[in-house]
Amino acid sequence: MKATFLICCILAVVLLGLSCAPEVTLEISVTEVDNGVMIKNVGNVDCLVFVSSPEGEQQFGLSVSESVTVTDIAEPLEVSVVSL
Repeated sequence: MKATFLICCILAVVLLGLSCAPEVTLEISVTEVDNGVMIKNVGNVDCLVFVSSPEGEQQFGLSVSESVTVTDIAEPLEVSVVSL
């Protein structure tokens, strides 16, 4: 009986802790610039960005609020992002 109560208490504390965890937002902003794009990490987690264009694929690691400008490329075919 005491073991069951202890397990229930531990489970309740764990669930309470998980419900208070901050929400992770994975989001980037892509803005066109001359001959390319500027990509900014506007989420709240570090990410890895992939840019596919006719010239090939490039990847960049971006910290929160960090940006990168990719120039001298044709219009990117795809910009994708994953969390680190």
